[in-house]
Amino acid sequence: MRIKKESLTSKIFKTIKFIIDEAGNIAYDLGPSFGALLSRKTLGEVLSAMPGYKSNLANFGRNYSASLGRLKNDGFIKFSDRDRFVLTDKGQGVLLKFDIDGLKLPDFDSQKWDGIWRVLIFDIPELTRAVRNLFRNKIQELGFYTLQKSVYVTPLACEKEIDELTRLLRIGNGVDVIHSSKLGRKELAVRRFFGISLSY
Repeated sequence: MRIKKESLTSKIFKTIKFIIDEAGNIAYDLGPSFGALLSRKTLGEVLSAMPGYKSNLANFGRNYSASLGRLKNDGFIKFSDRDRFVLTDKGQGVLLKFDIDGLKLPDFDSQKWDGIWRVLIFDIPELTRAVRNLFRNKIQELGFYTLQKSVYVTPLACEKEIDELTRLLRIGNGVDVIHSSKLGRKELAVRRFFGISLSY
């Protein structure tokens, strides 16, 4: 099932994420077992209190129940009784994607560059293909230049965002960001990519 950005299904996941975030790091520490704390009633109350639903609660209730049914049928959630449900691994993957999508780097201004290249390297042979693809796709989305396989570079300070990305994907031990003032023979191409003057 493809989850559209502004659909009720997407809003359900965002509300689940809000509830989990409010609960703090306990969700991350407990993993799948945290899903047992979620209930149809509580989730519905939080979601219906959000803008756009107060004037049409009856219609919201029908759509909400139908959306939960689809999530169950598509394997995103699993009910333990009529009210309580857990997020499956597939459902947790959606929340992870929301977290990753929220990571951004500022636009690059070559006039304010500190002259330091951030060279990102990773070597994680045990990565699953899905995690590897998530990581590489996000690095490319953040605007890194590919120096070679598993080596990327950016002139932007990115350490905080990379730390958060590796925390979310649980791959911190295999990822490093190295500072360098020179990039060797590929520096010309990298400078052109980022629009940095050669006389900098």
